[in-house]
Amino acid sequence: MVDNTYMPKVYRDSGGDRQVIAAGGIMRMEPGSLIQYANPTGAADYYVDGNVAATGAGTIDSPYSTLTEAIAASNVSIALTANRWWARRNRIFVIGDDLDEDLVTLPEKCDVIGLGSDDTISGPKILGHHTIVAAEDYSMGCRFINMGWLCDRSGALITIPAGCGGLQIIGGIMYPATGNSTIALSLTDLADIVIDGLEIAYNAGGGIFAEGIKILGTVSHKNKIRNMDIYATEGIHVAAANATYGGIIEKSNIYATALTINDESLLFRVINNRLITDATVNVAAGALGIVCNPLLASGNKLGGAAAGATNADYPYVNPLTS
Repeated sequence: MVDNTYMPKVYRDSGGDRQVIAAGGIMRMEPGSLIQYANPTGAADYYVDGNVAATGAGTIDSPYSTLTEAIAASNVSIALTANRWWARRNRIFVIGDDLDEDLVTLPEKCDVIGLGSDDTISGPKILGHHTIVAAEDYSMGCRFINMGWLCDRSGALITIPAGCGGLQIIGGIMYPATGNSTIALSLTDLADIVIDGLEIAYNAGGGIFAEGIKILGTVSHKNKIRNMDIYATEGIHVAAANATYGGIIEKSNIYATALTINDESLLFRVINNRLITDATVNVAAGALGIVCNPLLASGNKLGGAAAGATNADYPYVNPLTS
């Protein structure tokens, strides 16, 4: 009988291209060590750390110092035709407290993932304002996950133009400047947008956004806004000329000093939202803290400091006619 008592539990196999941990073996990792997994789509991964003394090559042990550098590198690689790269999805991992930069380009077919934490938020925070320049390439299918944003001016924080369809913002938080800012997120003529779990917050230094999300232009097909937490003068504003199908605003908590939702297009489904407003609300007279199509609304509750609405259901049942 062969005695395997002293056989190694961790070894390189005979082919030399695999490290094997046998039954009873243990992989022990010391602090500071890591296992680097490959991108499961076969595409590229890039790393950003705003705390490094000098920018690097974008690798995990030599990260870029700015998100702008990583976006540029990602867009070069995603444009490659070899190995069907156009069908894959890059990833950018971001750490580093406050990154001070203004983005003008989105990474195409790429996830930008915030790691670590900054102050009280989970994830890094970008200080700046971001007016994206639309282009035929490098604009579609970007996802921001767990990213923080702090506006550095009185204007809009993030402005996304036509041509940037498929944008998703998952989680994260947006702050205005201390002296107030106009819009947290401005979207014009965009389709297949998903904004899910984002917080649009009040700045503890005294600032507030005049509008949380503003949907402009003439089209906004299949745009989904859900699970939001918004504190703004006006929560969500959809332009009157905006023709849409498949649009929805749902399951969000909105506190607004004026209108909570102002869907002038009257085309979004507005479902299961919890709304608080300082605007005058008179159910019988129809002066509301919300503007939307009652035929496309269901399960909403409206309350606020002004007289007239205490946990009221919207669409309202008019007590004078019911």
